[in-house]
Amino acid sequence: MAVILPVERRTFKARIFLAVIYALLTLGGITMVWPFLMMVSASLSGPYDYYRFSPVVRSFWDRSDRFLRSVATYYPRFPAQVFPDAPAHWSSWVVVSRDQTASAEFAERQLAPLDDPDTAWRWNRMSDDYAEFNRNYDILNTTCAFDARDVAGFARQHFEDKLAAESPDTFPKLPFAKRRELALQQLNREWKINHPSFYSIRMLAQQRAPMHHATWDYPLDDPKTDLFQKFKQMYRDRADTPMSRTMPYESRQLWLNYLRRPDVLRRLNLDAATLPTPAQLGVALGTKLERFENLHFPPDLASATPEAGKVWESFIKQSYPRRLLRVRVTPQLQTAYRRYVAERCKTPESYRKLTGRDIRNFDEINLPEYENTTLWRNFIPEVPLENLTVLSAEQEWQKFLLKKYGTLENVNAAYGWDLDKIEAARFPFREALAVTFHRHGWRDFLRSAFLNYRTVGEFLFLRGRAFGNTALLVILSILAALTVNPLAAYALSRFRLRCTEKILLFLLATTAFPAAVTAIPGFLLIRDLGLLNTFAALVLPTLASGMSIFVLKGFFDALPRELYEAAAIDGAKEWQIFLRITLPMTTPILAVSALNAFIHAYNSWEWALLVCQKQSHWTLAVWMYQMSQQWSDQPWAVMAGFVLVSIPTAIIFIACQKIILRGIVLPSMK
Repeated sequence: MAVILPVERRTFKARIFLAVIYALLTLGGITMVWPFLMMVSASLSGPYDYYRFSPVVRSFWDRSDRFLRSVATYYPRFPAQVFPDAPAHWSSWVVVSRDQTASAEFAERQLAPLDDPDTAWRWNRMSDDYAEFNRNYDILNTTCAFDARDVAGFARQHFEDKLAAESPDTFPKLPFAKRRELALQQLNREWKINHPSFYSIRMLAQQRAPMHHATWDYPLDDPKTDLFQKFKQMYRDRADTPMSRTMPYESRQLWLNYLRRPDVLRRLNLDAATLPTPAQLGVALGTKLERFENLHFPPDLASATPEAGKVWESFIKQSYPRRLLRVRVTPQLQTAYRRYVAERCKTPESYRKLTGRDIRNFDEINLPEYENTTLWRNFIPEVPLENLTVLSAEQEWQKFLLKKYGTLENVNAAYGWDLDKIEAARFPFREALAVTFHRHGWRDFLRSAFLNYRTVGEFLFLRGRAFGNTALLVILSILAALTVNPLAAYALSRFRLRCTEKILLFLLATTAFPAAVTAIPGFLLIRDLGLLNTFAALVLPTLASGMSIFVLKGFFDALPRELYEAAAIDGAKEWQIFLRITLPMTTPILAVSALNAFIHAYNSWEWALLVCQKQSHWTLAVWMYQMSQQWSDQPWAVMAGFVLVSIPTAIIFIACQKIILRGIVLPSMK
């Protein structure tokens, strides 16, 4: 019966009442849709815009937002050294993305020069030159802002290719799952570690290597480091844009940071309490300097002030990475190095233990130009500056420009620069970023937006039997909900047992305990039955539900008894009465019961993870939990996983909403 009669709906009070009801329903709908929109938006975001927590992805219509998101793919933190005109408080991408007004103005300022044909031509030329240089530069002196979602696929492909090269006739013919398993075994053998899957490989230690540290160098005979170099090379080879995730390591920034140290500023007769301007620093160094990005590297010691020369020497010997230094060996240095080794090692036996080299006496030791050993690195401060050759990406870039254009004047003409010396030439990162976005902005944005779904799809649906396990568990749970529960409820309703009330009380008592409490005795029971790590451990606990039996009994009690009496008179057997009379009349509540069984079986991961340690028995929900733990530093990818796994539930709800409504309304009609 309607709350408001049709005649009453025309009154003012009734309309106000209905308006309030519809407003509340709309608000309730929004509170359900809003979180889902937030999840979808987060799944299409990245490290730049994820922490906005917005229900929409602004980059779809905002060009400036797409540009900054593009820059964020190449730099884990905002590159203040590349954009010296950026606001000083922009320390992270979270700050940049939330400062929408300033970020929009900044992005348009970076892209505006491309509207001028002459400037656009110069920037494209600079970007193409940088891309050509970067493709051939020493991979060991590069950094890589890699996407963690690419690590697993690259490692798997690398070891599969390695095994395919060893067994070209048999390995490529194996099934995908078998090839992946053998590749993982090969990785664990070489790395002497037990990775459960390729997705547990992080490469973060290699990415965060202290390349700026004076005494750091690449570890010797480290297969993971070797793979990381190939990983960086892969990014560089596959880049079809001027900008690549693999970039030369800048030494100029190390020199600038050293010059900004308070003790160094005092040595240069500058105020140590405040940072100097480019002009002030240039005067102290004995050169002309308009912008920090054009700081000479290496400096011209012939024109530098005496204080600047001493500062440069201390920088090279104390702070500059010694892996980028080479020694010009002289007889005097050879003797000094042997004396140094003898003082440190004391005996040839100690030297053999330290280096693995067999010598009879220290006179057999030769000073190498470069050696990845602690002894060689620690000897560098003893070498005179004139006997040290400094290597850097900036110097190689300067040589590249002079080789291509001949003279500094031609470089200035081609790039629109006004440099006094080639040592002031900088990397055109700023121009390459703008040109890359101008050429492929939309393509790269869409690719990065939907990359989360591709990665999650590979993680969840290519995990052996995860999808099949989930489908089988859901089907069996629904069959159990439509078989065991109705039979038990029918027996309690039809036969009027003396202890019916006690049985119902017992059934309701099972719902009074949290799942965490019931999991303990449940686990012990499954263990005692010997069913751990079996699919039966997942299915058996879903066979019966106390709440479903209680609700179904109430529905069966409401059915007219005359129907049962008529069926009995006609000679119908009990199973015929159950199947042909009882079940058809309670279809809505059976549908609701089946839907609840589906939701519980599909979303439950705690029990599956507790009783099945074998990954071959895990369902999608368990893998989703594992992904949320492994990729906690990439919440945007986790959100894509949540969106994907929620689709089946949403489809079921939409398809069954009329049946659910009937299940809600039917009791009131009865």
